[in-house]
Amino acid sequence: MVPVSLYLSRGDRAKTNSHFRGPPPPAPANELTPTPKKVTKVKTIVKGLVCAVGSAILSCLVILMSGCAGLVSGANNTSSTPQALAVANVQAAAITTSSSQVSWTTDAPADSSVDYGTTPAYGNTTPANTAMVTSHQITLTGLAAGVTYYYQVNSTDSKGNHGHGKSTFKTTGLGISGSISPATAGSGTTLTLSGAQSATTTVDSTGAYAFSGLSSGSYGVTPSGPGYSFSPASQNINVSTANVTAVNFSASTAAVAPAITTQPTSQTVTTGQTAAFTVAATGTAPLSYQWQKNGVNIAGATSSSYTTPATTTSDSGSTFDVVVSNSVGTKTSSAVTLTVNADTTAPTAPTNVTAAGISPSQISLAWTASTDNVAVTGYNVFRGGAKIATSTSASYVDSGLAPSTSYTYNVSAYDAAGNTSVQSAGASATTQSSSGGGGIPSALGWYQIPNTTLAPVCSTDQNIQ
Repeated sequence: MVPVSLYLSRGDRAKTNSHFRGPPPPAPANELTPTPKKVTKVKTIVKGLVCAVGSAILSCLVILMSGCAGLVSGANNTSSTPQALAVANVQAAAITTSSSQVSWTTDAPADSSVDYGTTPAYGNTTPANTAMVTSHQITLTGLAAGVTYYYQVNSTDSKGNHGHGKSTFKTTGLGISGSISPATAGSGTTLTLSGAQSATTTVDSTGAYAFSGLSSGSYGVTPSGPGYSFSPASQNINVSTANVTAVNFSASTAAVAPAITTQPTSQTVTTGQTAAFTVAATGTAPLSYQWQKNGVNIAGATSSSYTTPATTTSDSGSTFDVVVSNSVGTKTSSAVTLTVNADTTAPTAPTNVTAAGISPSQISLAWTASTDNVAVTGYNVFRGGAKIATSTSASYVDSGLAPSTSYTYNVSAYDAAGNTSVQSAGASATTQSSSGGGGIPSALGWYQIPNTTLAPVCSTDQNIQ
């Protein structure tokens, strides 16, 4: 290597002296002292090199002044920051009520440990397994049944690179089972679980029931079903590490208080009509009923339905309810209202009116009955346009008439509200003659019964003298 001497300006030497203190180092002993001609030639060459090097240095300074981070030699490109260790295939297997195997793989040999707990904060860590492997497995024990666990696997390789992986698993739950006898009574019964967890289940047709997936803890089991009482009323069970069986109950028929399943409904009727109220109830038989009007018991109204007498406008606005009772208790229905509207509808007019003379002084009348929105109360009978009588049936006999005389009749119908129909079409008839058969003069005051003949009062026997 040829030694090179650099000559600096006064200013450069001043800058250099600010970094190097003391006299310049002596020249090596084996360095030859150049001759003046050689020195001149070398100085010329060196000046050219110095200019080139100086330009390069100035260029770098400009780059540095512009924010360049500097030139780094290839030997310094290696980073000392640890690289991440790749973790894959994180999973839990062979899960039981109290344990689980956690496994994972790494892309380089590394040690093993697991953080775990019932919350994302974990709270427990297994001892580190220092074996440097790529396939890892650690068994977690002492776990609670039926509980979700959070876990994180941890590995570190020989270079200090770390890797992690997270997941969850749930331990196998425990169970409580039993039966209710007799099965016919227990079928459909609801059992309620309380305590460490809450749940309900229904007894099947054989009387059996079961709760599953339970965590360790204390529980209460309570049966319930309409129409039955249970012994015992409930049971307390402690579930630890194994299923609990034979939590059994017996059922017996129990008296049940009345319950109204169908309420009576309000009714609207017309004056003179009746109103009907009904109720439906369940409960242990026998059930008794008492209907009330405006809060007062109605005499004789003791069945599941009640029909009022013919209503009047004064009944409008009345309230009705019913009290249902048995040996266990009573239940009163909701109160409903009766509305009674005035009757303004007239009956239909009578039809097919017929008249027939049945004697010298009587004519018989008949007709087809009228109809009404409530009821027909009776009929008005008119003779020659004048009202002569009323009838509650669809017939009438007019008496006191003159013999052999023709009469014309009309009929109208009326209801309890006083509504009257139009009059019917007319019907005429003639009374019978007042004489006949024997020819006895009526002037003598005799009257012959119709359709009779006179017979002699003396015997025709020839033997009588």
